[in-house]
Amino acid sequence: MPADRTLAEGLAIELVQLYEDLATRLAVDIARRLRDGMTLPDWAQRKHAAVHQLQRAAQRMLAALDADILTDRVEQAIGQAYARGGAAAVAELAKLGRLSDRDQAILREGVPQLGAIQRMVFSLVSTLRGTHLRILRWDLDVYREVIARTVLTGTLVGHETRLRTAQRAWERLLSRGVTGFVDKSGRAWELASYVELATRTGTAQAAVEGHLDRLRDVGVGLVIVSDAPQECELCRPWEGQVLTRSGPAGRRTVQAQHATEDRTVNVQVRGTVSEAIAAGLLHPNCRHSLSAYLPGVTRIPTHTADPDGDEARQHLRKLERRLRRAKLQAAAVIDPARQSALNARVRAIQGQIRDHVDETGLIRQRHRERIGVAR
Repeated sequence: MPADRTLAEGLAIELVQLYEDLATRLAVDIARRLRDGMTLPDWAQRKHAAVHQLQRAAQRMLAALDADILTDRVEQAIGQAYARGGAAAVAELAKLGRLSDRDQAILREGVPQLGAIQRMVFSLVSTLRGTHLRILRWDLDVYREVIARTVLTGTLVGHETRLRTAQRAWERLLSRGVTGFVDKSGRAWELASYVELATRTGTAQAAVEGHLDRLRDVGVGLVIVSDAPQECELCRPWEGQVLTRSGPAGRRTVQAQHATEDRTVNVQVRGTVSEAIAAGLLHPNCRHSLSAYLPGVTRIPTHTADPDGDEARQHLRKLERRLRRAKLQAAAVIDPARQSALNARVRAIQGQIRDHVDETGLIRQRHRERIGVAR
């Protein structure tokens, strides 16, 4: 079977869930601490004094999460993804009649590229640990900001109750995304979204590497990019293109042995696999795949562009982000009087998603609408 990101899809879910749960626990914990003692006259002073308790609680959560990462979660995910990619290559070549039963057995027992796997594991662990300081910083900053907004705004001038003011400030903060931060390129992220990007990228890379390594073992040096509906602008230029596993970048013509005849044929190559990936192919959520290209036999798809489908898919992603924020606001409510309105907003956005899916024929992915479960 061809190699695509779905080979490793389920392997990233467990790691992402750890961070989704953490994000929700942090939000609910902060809301609980802000709500406690709200009617006391020295509430703000008490909350300021309790900031160190909040810091220690957040550090305990992070310590437990770090321990989970260190207990081989990442190594298992990367290793399994690599193995799946290799198995997919063997199955694909067998289906094409390119492998005998003996060759299949030899390939399945082949030793993985441990050095490459270790590099991918180190890269993903470093990326995930890099979020922890940002998580702790967000935890403390938003706590202080809600207190400051509550003291300095409606409460003092009597326009709103302290509870309602805290709720309004809290909702504004949550609308930025739980444990939100800005990366080096200036893009704003929610914690769970960033972790999902990193883990899916890491495991997908491992699956593709495993697939390409097995193709290399039997001398297959050319692959072709599939045609996927609703493709984005990054992937569109690469659909139906032939790529090489190695060699110089850029377009060129290569001579290759015909797959079934005793002659050579000219093959138009778009570039290398690494070049295509660097340009955006196989990005997170990408549905394209790579499969073995058999010169003179493999058919190249044409007329593959689907810009309208991409626009519809991007709108669905936007609705999913809105729904996650709305669910979190409802889960971490401070003012009980806001609960009904927040629940109604969740239902309204769910209705918008249903309508959009019905109208466009897109597949609804309910796991993308979920937030972590507070424990």
